Amino acid sequence: MAKPNQAITVAGITSHGTFTNKVRFTVNLVRRIKQFVKVNASRIDLVELPNPMSRLEAIAYLKTHADFQSAEDQATLDEAVETRTPKTPKVKAVKTVKTPKVKAAKVVKAKVVKTNAKPTLDAIKARAKKTVKTETPTV
Repeated sequence: MAKPNQAITVAGITSHGTFTNKVRFTVNLVRRIKQFVKVNASRIDLVELPNPMSRLEAIAYLKTHADFQSAEDQATLDEAVETRTPKTPKVKAVKTVKTPKVKAAKVVKAKVVKTNAKPTLDAIKARAKKTVKTETPTV
């Protein structure tokens, strides 16, 4: 089984008994056929692509291939295109929200009042200690 973004080299249609047909992709034809034989697939129609392709390109190639011209095969391929085509996201209407008007902040000038209050003991302890340099006499 090929990874979603990997270039495909083999594509085709398989079915398992009464189940519906499915479009299959791979890069290794022999391994994929062995897988379907092991699970008793009733139909295994895989073809090698002329060059590596994306999944949508491979489906477009299969629609033109002579082995897949029946109405049932074309319907299976059309369904595969629908499921693999990127869907356009629905655009929701954007609600406009009114922003409230903000008044400019008023500038308040603070008055500096000098007081003759004495410093507290905590304020005195919080002050930086002064270092005193002392000279030692040389003898």
